[in-house]
Amino acid sequence: MTAPVAAPVRPPRPTSVVVACWLQIATVLILLGLVALMVYEAVRFDGEISRVARLVPDADPAEVRDERDTNVFGTLFMGIPVLLLAGWLAGTALPLLRGRNVARILVFVSAGGQLLLCLGPACSGTLLFPLILAFGFSEGMGPEGEPLPEEDFWQESRFLETLYGRQESHDDVIFPIIGISVLTALLLTATVVLLLSLPPANRYFRPRAQPPAGPVPYVGWPTAPLPPVAPAGAWVPAGYPVPSGYLICPDPALHLAHPPTSPGPAGPASVPPGSTPAPAGPPVPDPPAAPGS
Repeated sequence: MTAPVAAPVRPPRPTSVVVACWLQIATVLILLGLVALMVYEAVRFDGEISRVARLVPDADPAEVRDERDTNVFGTLFMGIPVLLLAGWLAGTALPLLRGRNVARILVFVSAGGQLLLCLGPACSGTLLFPLILAFGFSEGMGPEGEPLPEEDFWQESRFLETLYGRQESHDDVIFPIIGISVLTALLLTATVVLLLSLPPANRYFRPRAQPPAGPVPYVGWPTAPLPPVAPAGAWVPAGYPVPSGYLICPDPALHLAHPPTSPGPAGPASVPPGSTPAPAGPPVPDPPAAPGS
């Protein structure tokens, strides 16, 4: 019969988990703000395309359509992952407070996805440098080592010049805001991961079962019987001497000093101490000899 195993006892919620939950909610708000800013920029840029198209009557309709499609595709390409990440973090905030270890694992996964989302474009752009060095491009030279023509072979249309010329002052304000927001969200997520990895938080998310404490015995409490004790020297194999200090004889009283009980040689009887000896009587005469002896 085995002792019943007690259910895991969850410790009180540590402060690190509460702080991590609030920081995660702040990260969700920042990400939702980024999504709102992307949507606002997409709507504003689409209106700018319409205004520039009215200013340049000879603008190519295909060029105008391409700019609109690029605006929508860019907004969806960047806004959907950010929106999914915000929903991921918002959905795991309440389970974190309840001590769900699965929610903590999902937060760790979302942190890795956020890091990949932030560093992916930068790393992909860095991978192009070895290709540029391998082809040996230089300033003023083409891919095959021929000098570039004097005239500008890439002539930008008047529509694009007008459209992006009006965006320079606006981009100088909006890009730093987006960069600071992304960096803040990344730092907050890293702090959340650190707080959820501390030992108090680990014990909160993974409680361990405590062994049940036995009853305290009182006077007269029945205890289990002790096993019989083997006699001294019983563990020594046959043929081996018994170590000193161990008794061989089961009755040690036989080896103590005491008066002998067997009859000894004739002699004066010992008189017990404290008793008076009997008076000596007259000597007994010898019997008469037989006739003819």
